[in-house]
Amino acid sequence: MSGFLILTLSGLVGILGYASVLHATIGLERPRSVVHLLFALWSLILTAYVAAKIGSYRAETPEALVLMRRIETSGSMLLTAVLPWFAAAFLGLKNLRFMQVAITAGCIVVVIANWVLPYGASFNTQPELRPWILPWGERVTDIRALDRGPWYLAGAGLIFFTFAWGVWLALRTRLAGRERRRAATLAACLALALGGDIGNFLVNWGFMQGPHTAEFSFVALVLMLDIELSHERRQFRTRIQGVLDNVPAAVQLKLADGRYMMVNRAYEELFQLTQRSVVGKTDRDLFPAQRAEAARAADQQVLRSLQVHRSEETIVQGGSARIFAVLKFPLMQPDGTADALCCIYTDVTHQRRSEREMDALRRQVWHADRVERTAVLAASLAHEMSQPLTAILSNAQAALRFLAHEEPDLAEVQAILRDVVRDDKRAADVINGLRAMLRRQDAPRERIDIGLCVGGVVDLMHSDCVERGVMVEHSLAPGLIVLADKAQIQQVLLNLLMNANEAMGETSSGSRRLRVSVSATDGSRALVAVRDEGPGIDPEDLERVFDNFYTTKAKGLGMGLAVCRAITEAHGGRLWAERNAGAGVTFAFSLATLPQETMAGPAAAQTAAV
Repeated sequence: MSGFLILTLSGLVGILGYASVLHATIGLERPRSVVHLLFALWSLILTAYVAAKIGSYRAETPEALVLMRRIETSGSMLLTAVLPWFAAAFLGLKNLRFMQVAITAGCIVVVIANWVLPYGASFNTQPELRPWILPWGERVTDIRALDRGPWYLAGAGLIFFTFAWGVWLALRTRLAGRERRRAATLAACLALALGGDIGNFLVNWGFMQGPHTAEFSFVALVLMLDIELSHERRQFRTRIQGVLDNVPAAVQLKLADGRYMMVNRAYEELFQLTQRSVVGKTDRDLFPAQRAEAARAADQQVLRSLQVHRSEETIVQGGSARIFAVLKFPLMQPDGTADALCCIYTDVTHQRRSEREMDALRRQVWHADRVERTAVLAASLAHEMSQPLTAILSNAQAALRFLAHEEPDLAEVQAILRDVVRDDKRAADVINGLRAMLRRQDAPRERIDIGLCVGGVVDLMHSDCVERGVMVEHSLAPGLIVLADKAQIQQVLLNLLMNANEAMGETSSGSRRLRVSVSATDGSRALVAVRDEGPGIDPEDLERVFDNFYTTKAKGLGMGLAVCRAITEAHGGRLWAERNAGAGVTFAFSLATLPQETMAGPAAAQTAAV
């Protein structure tokens, strides 16, 4: 039946084993903690050391005693070998590699000798098994009798030196003002362990009576360091929680298996949950099945791709729907894999509302500019309309005269009516073009031939150009198809053409030349250029002309070119200005073209109707 000493040592084994498992688990979390891993290793070795001590006290044969003492000696030397590495990591010290390697190498040599020698480092000859009655009556095997050979003395000296060096290192670190709390804790723990070792050797040398005490001091060391490390971990977690709680966005941390690690105060308020009710659970435990599955699928996508995932989600909060930008990103391990992820919910309701209001305002500005430009065309359009209307009237009168004859020439009447239909269609085209440009609502983007679109606007400007004495030259490459809002592209062209005509107002009539071209740049973009031969623009003003409310005209508002640039950029294009080598300026914009195969079939017919 086990006595008090054996039961006490067995309890120490349980404590040390628990500390080893606990800190190994903490150390293997991401990011990995070298301090906790070394402490777990130290606790594991100490567990084996105390277990071997129990075996020595209960040995029933000399062979069993030698084996247990081999394990015990090896454990004490491995504890000593780990100490310099743990101390450096615990105190955050570097440049100790020589001392670490030297102590570890010395301990390994003693361990090897301990297993090579016939009776280990503790005995020179076969030990005699003697019973020992402890003061409280417990009977154990006497382990005090040792042969103090050279390897025993070498191991003892190495242990004393290493623990004393550890105490000195901790005190020096504290005096230097670095890691003061950790340094004081480590110095106290190592001094306690060193005292326990001294007690063991005093017992072995016969200066003291009683069992070994180092085991108890080692356990006290482990408990003190465990308390310190646990305190720091709780303090670090509290600080992280404090940071997250003051972030104005809802934050959650999850493990790869979907279990929550941590959430902040904003998350609790958003989802009406508490930290205690969330940690350790998954979305399936907290939310309806549909939402939980969607969240799980998004999480798995982030973990597989190792990429940031952005989305938007509408959440009902306080009876009103709010829009949240959801950002998910993986938490990476040193080996490049991810075992956790973070999710951040940012309320963008006001931002999206402002964007919608700005978009509505932008469309109003575009429409106002469109109406202003179309008003300038009123005279020109009236002239364009008068031609087909006059032709229709003349043809209708001629048809009536032919029909008044006793034998009317029906073939001639049919020809006249065909002319009426043609002129009517021409008038309808003019009216529809004006109506499209005056539309307040933007039409859905469609495939259009940019060359035909430019040609249509040039035709609308024909009378204005004639009135101003402007000669128009155009080179319009066919078959360049873009996806665009036709009315908005016409608005850009109309602005550029009118600006060019107005710029040449003071140029001599014979030099007013307007060149309009449509060409392919690199096979994937269409380039539209409007070149005038006016006075030009100062180089420093080439970019400023696109600013809101900047104008070089006496009666200009400074919005036309700003609107043009906004429209082209909204279409994924670019608008710029360049000074010509001779006179005038060229305004150009480019748009992405669609592959030719996208125009096969009915789409091609629709484009041809521009």
